[in-house]
Amino acid sequence: VGDCGFKNSNSMQSSGFRAVQPETRADRMSKGDKAALEKQRLEQRRGGFYRYEDPGAVTEQTPGTLGYSSERERYQTGAHVELKRNRDEVVRQREERYDFKRDALLQREDERWRQAEDEHLRSHLKDEFAALSSKGSHNHSSVAYDPITVEYHATAEGARQKYEDELAKYRGGVRTEKLHRYSSGDGFNPITGKELPTPAVPPKPHHLPAAAASTRPW
Repeated sequence: VGDCGFKNSNSMQSSGFRAVQPETRADRMSKGDKAALEKQRLEQRRGGFYRYEDPGAVTEQTPGTLGYSSERERYQTGAHVELKRNRDEVVRQREERYDFKRDALLQREDERWRQAEDEHLRSHLKDEFAALSSKGSHNHSSVAYDPITVEYHATAEGARQKYEDELAKYRGGVRTEKLHRYSSGDGFNPITGKELPTPAVPPKPHHLPAAAASTRPW
């Protein structure tokens, strides 16, 4: 304080004005802080064998000490971090259960569809085998027409059956007419003297349709 007064007096004598050195914000704040004021007075103390040594911030941990923790580590460690880690683990386990259950349902659905397709395939093969097999054929008609209505089936087998029947009738009629012509002589009954009637020959059937001809086994 004495030094400041000596400097102010010299500056006032030389210039005629009293020049006061401006105080910093830290200086102004330290005047209202008793602890800071005592520290400042201890730093400015002179005399005897006393030497002031600044201990620094005794309540703060410097890098390299055991208690030091950076700002990043302070926010990444602690109770809140442990709680969040536990919560994340609970969420992860729940999602794993959901994924496991979803996969199990998908596999069960795929297995169900596979069994349905296999059952459909077996049923189709069974129907084909039953249609091609001779087992149970005694319950089926051996001709391609209805024995009750005597109508041919509207299939290739029915068309072939109709063609063969008409061809057989035509051949039978031709044979009958030929035998009648050979055995009747001049065409009159030798006992009654009446003219013998000529047997009618059925018309010759048309050609067998291509669809019906393809079903022939030869």
